[in-house]
Amino acid sequence: MSGRSSTDLASGCRDGGGPDYPEGERDRRRTRLFFNLVAPAFHFIDRRLLPEYEKLLDTLSLDPAWTALDMATGTGTLAAALAARGHHVAGFDFVGRLLRRAQRRVPGGRFELMDLADVHRIPYGSYDLVTMGYLLHGLSPEMRRFTLCHAARIARHAVLVFDYARPGPWIVRLVEWAEGPHYASFIDRPFREITVGAGLTIVQSGPTSDVGGYWLLRPSRAGG
Repeated sequence: MSGRSSTDLASGCRDGGGPDYPEGERDRRRTRLFFNLVAPAFHFIDRRLLPEYEKLLDTLSLDPAWTALDMATGTGTLAAALAARGHHVAGFDFVGRLLRRAQRRVPGGRFELMDLADVHRIPYGSYDLVTMGYLLHGLSPEMRRFTLCHAARIARHAVLVFDYARPGPWIVRLVEWAEGPHYASFIDRPFREITVGAGLTIVQSGPTSDVGGYWLLRPSRAGG
């Protein structure tokens, strides 16, 4: 961690280890229960998301030598798309039922059962690329900022986010209502506002589907 100044992290992202974890244990238990209950549905979700990830990654042509950390990797759909393009992939999730499938899909990957609350354990600048697929919309504004601050801390070169870019049909809204109360606040805010104070700059963005989008971000210390 030598050579880093406090200006490398945005205002409010605590220098040395990122911001403090803002979510309570009750919220974490509720989220873990939800994803364990809906785990069987991920077979259908994966079939929709994998082509979305593959098409965008083909367009971006990221350096395949980059190591990648997939935050909240779930069943490893995004991790698998990265591994297929030559990236050495690691990932974590706090739902063991999902993580076991990720390990089967990407046998060469390194996966860990871990909560976002423990993300401070991951060393500064330890991966070239940090990714997250449809994670941020399910988090509170405080948790989004916490997650992005740590992504900026961990990534040497880039952070790649996939998520909702516009309101979905009624079935999407119903599922997201069941997941928690934060989907609407994510959709209603421009993504640039969500990244304020996280030490990240948007360098490229666009749609990936009728409701999805992507944002390629550069940590402030990466320069350019």
